[in-house]
Amino acid sequence: MLFIRCPYCHQRVFRFFYSGHKENHQALRPDGQQNEYVTLHPTGRYEGTLAGVPQCYRHPKCGVVTRMPEEIIRSYLVNPFLYGAGSFCCGCGEHIPEEELFWTETGQNMAEYTRELRDAYIRKHGAPPPAQG
Repeated sequence: MLFIRCPYCHQRVFRFFYSGHKENHQALRPDGQQNEYVTLHPTGRYEGTLAGVPQCYRHPKCGVVTRMPEEIIRSYLVNPFLYGAGSFCCGCGEHIPEEELFWTETGQNMAEYTRELRDAYIRKHGAPPPAQG
């Protein structure tokens, strides 16, 4: 394959240049977050209402509430296996394990919520999706 579809910006990138291209997306901003995060292509994201979908989480250790970007929410609702086991905390300025984060809308632990989404995906599709390239 001569080109790679970038999972950050969704552009086709010449394979030879992809490593540097990816590094630019993953570079850390002054606040500790990456420049961009992996998402599904906009046409593959969840298109329904987000009413009732938790969007803000609290990290009890620092007490700060962080709002998750909509493009990430709409991506993990389609593929709950897309992300690892943590999320960025605006209070701590670093990625925190899901087990330490709680949705403000429901009080539910983020790790439990993710497990429920993954279990529902497997019940519907029979297996996790292929790994994103």
